[in-house]
Amino acid sequence: MNAASTAIAPHVEAAKRLLRELELHAEAATDTLGNGDGTAFLAAVEKRQGLLTQLEKVVDVLAHERARSRGRADDRAAETAALIGEVTQAAVGVLQSHEQLVGRVRAERDRLAVAVRKAEQPDQIANQYAATTHALRQQSLSVTG
Repeated sequence: MNAASTAIAPHVEAAKRLLRELELHAEAATDTLGNGDGTAFLAAVEKRQGLLTQLEKVVDVLAHERARSRGRADDRAAETAALIGEVTQAAVGVLQSHEQLVGRVRAERDRLAVAVRKAEQPDQIANQYAATTHALRQQSLSVTG
């Protein structure tokens, strides 16, 4: 491993670690969503946001190193490309878990929206019962005869 690869390797490892953590937090967020624990779900999403912020910084460094290695036809460019490829491969799994999480969140949102719409609609059976009960009460409560 040459000097350029040695310089980029810690950043590659940091990116892969952050990507693994993101994947784990996607699973945790999905589990808390399924349990109906909104507070835990928001905490998991906030943790993911923090991890994404850290990953953004690492990716910026990697992009800079990648740009510096382009145009070279030496072993450093090939090694840098291989290391970047490792990060790319790790990111594929994270994107899949993220898409699954987004799908579950959308499904939960839609389920809750249907429940809210149902709650806002008048219940015809209850209205009929109330109308019938109200008419009976009027007849039985008359004190004037």
